[in-house]
Amino acid sequence: MTGPARRPARGPQRRRGEEGETLIEVLVAVVLMGVAFAAILGGMGTALISSVTQQKLTSADSVIRSAAERVVSDPYVSCASGYETSTPPAGYTVTVEVEYWDGVGAFGQACPTADTGVQKVTLTVRSAGPRPVRDVTLEVVKRESMLS
Repeated sequence: MTGPARRPARGPQRRRGEEGETLIEVLVAVVLMGVAFAAILGGMGTALISSVTQQKLTSADSVIRSAAERVVSDPYVSCASGYETSTPPAGYTVTVEVEYWDGVGAFGQACPTADTGVQKVTLTVRSAGPRPVRDVTLEVVKRESMLS
């Protein structure tokens, strides 16, 4: 006769009602949730910074177009040192630079002895604040009207 069949040893047996997660499983879950949270938070921060930057660039574009419309609508001034622009909103500055056509093929800083009636006006808008954006530049060619 043979004796009773022996069960193979399997390690510690769990009793009924004691099923649950081990410490390792809980730690892995917490680490994965932390990584996901950090990624989401980083993405939201990047989106916020991009949104503010785009808003400033859009505002700067609006300011420079308004200034250019004012320059274009003003009458031509021979050997002008600058033109009036509309007052920019707080946080923005507009600079105006005038170059003069020399009649040969180039614009220069000095007004020629005989004004040729063509000027290149360069407008630049700068934003101020803790995170200024790049300067926005627009060039306008101004001609003297021949209808006098």
